[in-house]
Amino acid sequence: MKIETRSGADDGSLVSNPYILLLEDRDEDVELTIRAFRKAHILNEIVVKRDGVEALEFLTDLGSVEGGSTSPLLTLLDINTPRMSGITLLEHVRDLSHLRYVPVVMLTSSAEESDLLACYDRGANSYLRKPVAHGEFTSMVERLGMYWVLTNETPPGSPSA
Repeated sequence: MKIETRSGADDGSLVSNPYILLLEDRDEDVELTIRAFRKAHILNEIVVKRDGVEALEFLTDLGSVEGGSTSPLLTLLDINTPRMSGITLLEHVRDLSHLRYVPVVMLTSSAEESDLLACYDRGANSYLRKPVAHGEFTSMVERLGMYWVLTNETPPGSPSA
């Protein structure tokens, strides 16, 4: 499966499992993340949402698909996004039964301890600070992908790589 980014308004088409959902409003971070996954040979489709409201609508719609849901294999959330923060989106994700077992990784520049605690309190599986240097960011995302997409075992019925 090749990597495809989708952003902006959803065209109504469903994505194939397994895919990665990326909530990120900065173009540079989107491109760096995609390049890092490619470098790690992770070829899952990447669905990009630019704000929390758009991401929540997308995820909620998946739960109402006739015949079951098409949950992401992995969800990467930035904290500081327009219209709804990644922390608030995380709360909603954990309230959606079809996303109960989806790993959620907070991928953020925030070094605030209150953000870190808020994310873990709301059910984040991991909290990673974005390094400033591009090479370090790429390396971190490669390791993240290798672990969550290729190494981590998911419960029965969950999307798998």
